[in-house]
Amino acid sequence: MIWCHSKKQTRSRFSFVLTFFLVACSSPSESEDNARPVPCLSTTSICTERIAIGSSVYLPVFSTHSLSEGNTEVTRGLIIVHGANRNADDYFRRGFQAAAAVGDQKSTVVVAPHFQTSSDNPASDELFWSSSGWKRGHLSSTEGPRPRRSSYSAIDQIVDLLSDLARFPALTEITMTGHSAGGQVAHRYAATSRAEEIFRSMTMRYVVANPSTYLYIRQERESAGTFSVPDGSSCSDYDDWHYGLAERNTYAGSMVVDTIRAQLVRRDVRILIGDADSLSASLDVSCGANLQGPYRFTRGRRLVRFMDQFFPQHRHREIIVPGIGHSSSSMYLSAVGLDALFGT
Repeated sequence: MIWCHSKKQTRSRFSFVLTFFLVACSSPSESEDNARPVPCLSTTSICTERIAIGSSVYLPVFSTHSLSEGNTEVTRGLIIVHGANRNADDYFRRGFQAAAAVGDQKSTVVVAPHFQTSSDNPASDELFWSSSGWKRGHLSSTEGPRPRRSSYSAIDQIVDLLSDLARFPALTEITMTGHSAGGQVAHRYAATSRAEEIFRSMTMRYVVANPSTYLYIRQERESAGTFSVPDGSSCSDYDDWHYGLAERNTYAGSMVVDTIRAQLVRRDVRILIGDADSLSASLDVSCGANLQGPYRFTRGRRLVRFMDQFFPQHRHREIIVPGIGHSSSSMYLSAVGLDALFGT
């Protein structure tokens, strides 16, 4: 079943949708050969495709517009990464609901990659990762197809497709976002991807929503209101990748530390945090994570203060969603969430 949307217009383009109805639409008939609608607004297989990550391995994605065929009317790309449950279908729905809420559904291609683990029963030529590996940009599993690829390289390939003028000649900006574990991906990808240097005409932003932890690009952490290098005797790996820049993996290790720092400082990063996200459910409570703060809301605020302290020229923005906890739909469909995704 394809889900369509109707909404009550509000004065502000980015106001929260006061009335948002889900209307069931009939799926394509057999006589239409199950033709893919444009935009494709279903969480069934009709809106899925597989993209090649190299020559012989693939990643399944949901997409509102075919990435292989492209679309001349699309002006914006929205890459939205699922959380730890790997529910790409739910996040795909979040993405096209958000685009509908600002009236940009036809002109926004929403792409929701599915980073599988072995428990998802991937096809023999589809990449899969460990349950933590895909979040951190690690190479795909040794038990999967070759060549192995970083999950961040897979995002690079999506950016490459969206930046192809032969496919999307009018597309000029890409928003890369994720909530919770997907937010971890968004922040670390912002620091380590070379996509902006390759596609210089493309405007990119990164909306990092309620992640459990962030990437710190210096050794200092905040304690009692000041920043200092922690005593590592009780937490020797607190600054290792993915918390910091030591012991980086293959993807992040392909560039020097100074390059990663410079990239994260100049990137348009929006730290979208709910001020009620203070519970411990699925929270990383390792010593390296706890040095970033007691819970997600505090960790987000501390990260921005860290950037203020050591990199005053940075482009991180702290964006607080009042009254919202650890809910991707409430975060993205709030007025400030929509503005973070689609505003200036």
